[in-house]
Amino acid sequence: MRSRIAVAIGLLVLALAVVGCGGGGDEAAQAPDATVDQAAPAPPAQGGAAAAAPVDLSPAEPAKYEPFPRDEQTTPPAVIERIEARQPLLVLFFDPAQKDTNDQRAEVDKVIDDYRGAIDLVSFDVGKFVKTNTDGSIEVDPAFAQDPAAQQSARLVSTLGVSYTPYIVITDSNGYITARFRGFVDAKDLQREVLRATQ
Repeated sequence: MRSRIAVAIGLLVLALAVVGCGGGGDEAAQAPDATVDQAAPAPPAQGGAAAAAPVDLSPAEPAKYEPFPRDEQTTPPAVIERIEARQPLLVLFFDPAQKDTNDQRAEVDKVIDDYRGAIDLVSFDVGKFVKTNTDGSIEVDPAFAQDPAAQQSARLVSTLGVSYTPYIVITDSNGYITARFRGFVDAKDLQREVLRATQ
């Protein structure tokens, strides 16, 4: 009798372990430090055209403590002046045509309002000079290839590796990048990184 109970308990534990190993669903995608792996490619659309590979979105990009670009050919003078004045920055790259823009700006404004004076907001409307593809990735609009402001924006976007909007970079008082976010990020996660950059 005891051996039957032990076998039944063993099978129950095994079944629960197998169920517990299932996919994380929405909880995994919402974890603040989780990296969402690319999903398997979708089946080809009707007509035989292959679907575009999804962009790998991460609430937080891998931390790489490096200086924010200070080259005048790449970065606007107003940004360089703030960095040299040891002012922490929250740099937002956005495209007004993208649906996440207003939501992201609202989250950024919540944090900036709470930490006014401790960190400055610098925003770049890259939608003027680059085009956002349907998958959210960005590329320079050929119509602005000869425009100096467009060239500067393109160099900054390229140097920082901005491949999706909205995109946020946070710098500390030494002008070093302490955090990056690709895609929508909520005020709680932004606040955590702003506190870290301004301490």
